[in-house]
Amino acid sequence: MLIVVDPGHGGLDSGAVGNGFFEKDINLSVSLKLRDILEANNVDIILTRDKDITLGLSERCDIANKNKADYFISIHCNSFKDSTAKGTETYSYPGSISGGKLAKSIQQAIVTNLNTVDRGVKTANFYVLHHTNMTAVLVELGFITNKEDLDLILNKRNLFAISISNGILNNIGLKQISKSDSIEKLHQMGFISDYYDPESYVKWKDIADALLKIIGG
Repeated sequence: MLIVVDPGHGGLDSGAVGNGFFEKDINLSVSLKLRDILEANNVDIILTRDKDITLGLSERCDIANKNKADYFISIHCNSFKDSTAKGTETYSYPGSISGGKLAKSIQQAIVTNLNTVDRGVKTANFYVLHHTNMTAVLVELGFITNKEDLDLILNKRNLFAISISNGILNNIGLKQISKSDSIEKLHQMGFISDYYDPESYVKWKDIADALLKIIGG
């Protein structure tokens, strides 16, 4: 099983700009977290970019096609001139049954876990959906031009990544490696900000950071 995760935009292409933030940076941040989570679930991952570089649409598709990926997940943020527009939407290529099912699974996971406005599962002839040879979806996390959406994405990037992973793994029938209840509770309370394998070693710095949050230091 090989999944290509595509952080939209990058380099000279900032993507949408809203409230002082660039879409390209948010896309990359969430994609890096998604990579770590999927790898922890024993899924092979390739990122189209793992840094702030300019990458054409055809290059993104070539990476997925040449590596014969099974799935292609493109991560984006939405924008609109009306700053009240908000919510999550997920796209697949028109006529792709497998793409539609994957898009629905990811959309439901994000909306359920983060309580974002459900803008639905949609189809579009986006280049990266049209020119990839595998099941492909494009996720619009929320609107970078909406302050509430942006704050949620910035503060819950890890939960967005976990939700996308949940949607992917549930859809393709892979058993998910679950975190212990105590770890999940600490994460929801904000004491743990990153994804951790419950069986892995924890650094003293991580323990110190969590303790300082608890005591308000």
